[in-house]
Amino acid sequence: MTNSIRGISRRTLLTRSAGAALVGSIGMPYVARAQARTPVTLAIQFFARGDYAHVYLARERGYYAEQGLEVTFKHVLGNALAMQQLTAGGADLIHADLVQMLQLQGKTPEPHMRAVGLISDKLALSLFFQKGKGINKPKDLEGRSIVDSPGSTAPFIFNMFAKANGIDTSKVAWKNAAATAKVAMMLQAQADAVAIYLPAKPGIESKLPAGQEVGAFTFGDSVQIYGDGLITTEKYWKENKKNVQGFVRATMKGCKDSYADPKAAAEAISKHFPELNKDLAVKEMQVQATLGEGPYQKKNGLGHIDPDKMKATYEAVISVLGQPISKPVSEFFTNDAF
Repeated sequence: MTNSIRGISRRTLLTRSAGAALVGSIGMPYVARAQARTPVTLAIQFFARGDYAHVYLARERGYYAEQGLEVTFKHVLGNALAMQQLTAGGADLIHADLVQMLQLQGKTPEPHMRAVGLISDKLALSLFFQKGKGINKPKDLEGRSIVDSPGSTAPFIFNMFAKANGIDTSKVAWKNAAATAKVAMMLQAQADAVAIYLPAKPGIESKLPAGQEVGAFTFGDSVQIYGDGLITTEKYWKENKKNVQGFVRATMKGCKDSYADPKAAAEAISKHFPELNKDLAVKEMQVQATLGEGPYQKKNGLGHIDPDKMKATYEAVISVLGQPISKPVSEFFTNDAF
């Protein structure tokens, strides 16, 4: 017998074996990394909509995979439920309102939460109203009613908005309705305005009869405090810093891409929620693009948290919402995820 094995020379066999080892270590890194990816769950404060499409685009483009992460998203109805997911261990991070995080931390300090990235520099909470019914400026809300969901911080933040716009808050009535019903109350004239986030505007406009229009007063135009951010527990942050950093960096790449190409973002999220109207999703992301980047982010990068504005948000929770907080503001945010 020669030095061949079933017609393959020993030299050829060794060469091919070496090549196979090379492919296994270099040519197939994606498979190896995919098997070793760390699972991360993000809970999002509201049902699927175009302004949340950035995380779906980030996942589709492999940004989380590049960081060694296998990311799952779950949508809940409201900030309170998102925070319940975080405290109960149903999510590793959440996309939720920073004001409500601070308010909760004042009431229930444990588990300690920390914002690790910013989604909305501008406070997106807005008051929508039907045009042509006598509301043209903020002060016209006097003698009117506003509807919102029970437990919302909107009535408290409205006090800051009212002070900035000379509104007598004693002349404004608040009504309660489920989150899924409050817009209908405004459209059916059961309330004069509805408190809801600005990216809801395209969806509200799509429900209007021909010839009708809505206007909106956005709190962030008058009130300089923060809106939504990425939040985790202090324990998860300390024990999984590399994963949190990778998640935040990948998410911000998704934000940047989505602001530049909202159609791509709408396509990415609609693959998982085919019932979404893609045209509306594009418009919702376009609205979000106007909220996500302020002067501090333009200087330091998307997602960075301005310590001064975070302090103003913290102080508003104490003074306006009347909620004492035992820990200093520095304990509730970090820019070390970048």
